[in-house]
Amino acid sequence: MFYGIISDFNKKVFDKRVFNQKVWLGLLTLHGVFLNAFEYQISARVGSFSRIAFNQSVINSKKGIYPTGSYVTTTGALQVDLSLLPKGIENHKLGFGVGGEIGALAYDSTKFLIDETNPKAGFQPANWYYMGRWEGYLMQHSQNWTREQKAQNARPYVLYNLYLDYKYKDIFGIKLGRYPSKALFLSGFNQGFELFYRWKKFRIEWFSTFGRALANEQYIRDFYAPVNYKQKTNYGMHNLNLIYENKYIRVAPFIWFYPKNFNAPGFEITHDTKSYWKSGWRIQTTFYAWFPLYSDYLSKDYYRASLIGKKSASLFVFQRVHFRSYLFGWSVYKNFGNGSAQLGWNGSPIDPFYDTKDDTPYEDAYSNFYNANSMTINAFIGKSIKNLLVQLYGKLTYSPRANSQSLWVTFKYNIKKHIYLMLMFNGYQITMHKGYKVGFLQAVTTLISLKPFKIEAIL
Repeated sequence: MFYGIISDFNKKVFDKRVFNQKVWLGLLTLHGVFLNAFEYQISARVGSFSRIAFNQSVINSKKGIYPTGSYVTTTGALQVDLSLLPKGIENHKLGFGVGGEIGALAYDSTKFLIDETNPKAGFQPANWYYMGRWEGYLMQHSQNWTREQKAQNARPYVLYNLYLDYKYKDIFGIKLGRYPSKALFLSGFNQGFELFYRWKKFRIEWFSTFGRALANEQYIRDFYAPVNYKQKTNYGMHNLNLIYENKYIRVAPFIWFYPKNFNAPGFEITHDTKSYWKSGWRIQTTFYAWFPLYSDYLSKDYYRASLIGKKSASLFVFQRVHFRSYLFGWSVYKNFGNGSAQLGWNGSPIDPFYDTKDDTPYEDAYSNFYNANSMTINAFIGKSIKNLLVQLYGKLTYSPRANSQSLWVTFKYNIKKHIYLMLMFNGYQITMHKGYKVGFLQAVTTLISLKPFKIEAIL
């Protein structure tokens, strides 16, 4: 088993003289201002992610048999963030940042695998999916490139940060460029813009994305259009939120839409005892619902072997309980129709709770959580012991395409402030139903049972 290190380095400087000596030629001249005091932060990160899979089967596409796949990554990132306004200006803030990451596969068990039913098709690597996946900005090469071509065209590097961020008090703000996304249905990094306006207990937010990227120890993926129109045009995916929040409750109706593809109104209701219940307990309960309505052309397409259709809905409810050093909770997620065809697989409110990409990369790693008419039940418990966090998760998914069960335990140990070790053992089983096959997203007529068991380690 491979072990690595996640390490962060941060440095802040507030001294005018030091800042001027080091960076004024590159920054002050660029912006044409001379500031009395500055704040900047330089951060660096190195790390590695390893997955050691017990299922190392051959590839037999005719029978739908694939390995889980093992791999080891090594990554490094460097980032600079700075304030462009004098320290004495309190109500206005203007920030700029730039950052990039580069990585490589130190080991790839799938690199030289061959499909025994079609040896002439060449090598069938799959772990480029995690480190450098690139199939064109509009995903236009996802169907016409072979797996070997996708590995050859991988881009294990990304400029994930390049942004300007302006705020006036906590009343108004706008951010544009490339930056970490906090949007409900877009994880990773956004290429686009967002803005907000606050009035008393109300907040209005607008979010637009024209590209998504990933940059961490497990994934590096350059910016691509997460949703597009017929792989020809990117109109951007957009979101409007109206949020009301007090110390008892948060209510947030929203709408997500992509021109010519879908409209998805929805809402969030959250009750959190943190702000008013002064005890060792904290209970957070949240309910999400969204209702994608698809265009005529998209409704005739297929997603994960199911016709998308015109109407769908997704419901997600969770409860998380903190008591001193303990954490436990549960969640239920339900798709009615094909609710994940455009929303969800690029990020969703489920992401902080459990991994939804624990399947084989020969299925694009997405678990059957995203299937049409699926239901997923999850429960978890954890405890902190000084620098050690131990968590146990269980997940059951039922869908017409396949059922799956997952049980995993995670150990995270903080060695120092910016260095930690994380180890996860994950037992995962999936049973395909008749009419479906692993690696194929159109209906077939065979019954396949795939039972991979894997170990993941991140350090």
